[in-house]
Amino acid sequence: MGRPPRLFCHFQAVCPRPRDRSPDNRPAPEGPATRPPILAPQGEIAMHMPDREGTAPTGPLLAWITVATLFLAQVISTIDRGMLALVVDPVRADLGISEMQIALLQGFAFSIFYVTVGLPLGAVADRVNRRKLLIAGIVVWSLATIAGGLAEGFGAMFASRLFIGVGEAVLGPCAVTMIGDIFPPERRGRPMALYVFGSMIAYGLGSLISGLILEAAPRGAFAGLPLIGELAPWRLTFILVGASGAVILLLLLALREPPRRSDTPVGQGKVGTLSFAEGLRAMAGRARIFVCYYGAVALFAVGGSVSTMWGAVFLTRQYGLDIATAGQSLGTGQIVWAVCGAALAGIVVDKVGARGGAALRMRLAATLTLLAIPSALPVLAGNVTLATLLLGAIMGVMAIYGTAMLAILSEIAPPSLRGFAVALYAFVMTLIGASLGPIAVAGLTENVFADPSQVGWSMAIVGTVALGLSALLAFTAASAIAREQETLA
Repeated sequence: MGRPPRLFCHFQAVCPRPRDRSPDNRPAPEGPATRPPILAPQGEIAMHMPDREGTAPTGPLLAWITVATLFLAQVISTIDRGMLALVVDPVRADLGISEMQIALLQGFAFSIFYVTVGLPLGAVADRVNRRKLLIAGIVVWSLATIAGGLAEGFGAMFASRLFIGVGEAVLGPCAVTMIGDIFPPERRGRPMALYVFGSMIAYGLGSLISGLILEAAPRGAFAGLPLIGELAPWRLTFILVGASGAVILLLLLALREPPRRSDTPVGQGKVGTLSFAEGLRAMAGRARIFVCYYGAVALFAVGGSVSTMWGAVFLTRQYGLDIATAGQSLGTGQIVWAVCGAALAGIVVDKVGARGGAALRMRLAATLTLLAIPSALPVLAGNVTLATLLLGAIMGVMAIYGTAMLAILSEIAPPSLRGFAVALYAFVMTLIGASLGPIAVAGLTENVFADPSQVGWSMAIVGTVALGLSALLAFTAASAIAREQETLA
């Protein structure tokens, strides 16, 4: 027999063990000395790894350690990008910038490089060592976040946000494709849910952490720190959060790149490995599905950004809370909702996928979009407690929605384009969602209502319209996927 393959964890029930190969790389003949493919019992973890350069033996524990590391990277990256939304008024006062400039910093400045370099980086992630690419991205976004804490004007803060976008553009394509290589389609719900949970809990943790720092700094809690002890509280928040990226770097240095696997994408029958150009043609041939899918994602991001980008500002303006109290209250609510959503996400998405595949998962996402609409309506709450609950609820919905949509994408996208498909997911979510959402709210507040205290009504209009249209597109995509599944049945 040839040399035994290296070990790697995934589920043998879906991907049976390949035949042993002879030293000259030809398949060994069947016979008593050759072990036939083995199917592990359903749910039991079997172990093997193709002999590929740059991979290392691993197993169930290390597979989940990899997922946990990606989860932590998601937490820190989301806190980095969302930190500005938690300190809007202090930054405006310190840097002397307008409401519209804040909106540009929150959305456009981050998005422009995130999306322009995200697509090529997604294609790169399909072909290079993703662990090394992710390490480089973390270094860039961490240093850029620290630089934001030292910014002295709009231009410097804008540049900081640009480079945060560059660094974070690598995370999604690397993380989702790595999870896809570790787990087979019907078992990706739980690891994908943990990864998505990182972004959900990060909003709450970011609000909570920033609130605590903003409360502690004026009392001199950081006065003894060299160089940064005398900085404004919001600046300390940026610097300390940026420095936390070092934790993820240490974890990634201890891990190895998983080998790539190939699954048959939904709706394509039995196919071999496609080149990048062939994968693009395959996606173009199913334009109805992908246009509706990505359109739904983009509009959901617009509606979701209403709560995540403007929630703390709404609480301070509508109910007179100071920024520290608003951050802690909103952060606590977001964490509770995110935990509830994450606890359900993996189970629900796996069960729905087992019953109806990508089509039923898409219908689940459409229904969740409709359930997210109340989170855009805190202006109707009437009291600060209910308003905070509504604003935080988007985290619970996002946890399940994001898990479902990424699981769907790993099924419908050609394997050779998964990294690119995830980058495109981030492209439309960020360019349209994280950019258009904040700007639309700011535009209505400044130019239509002409009153900062009316930000709640701007949130209601933008959120309701965007989420309603997103649900419509998701239902349309679900119908198209279902027809493909019926054709192949």
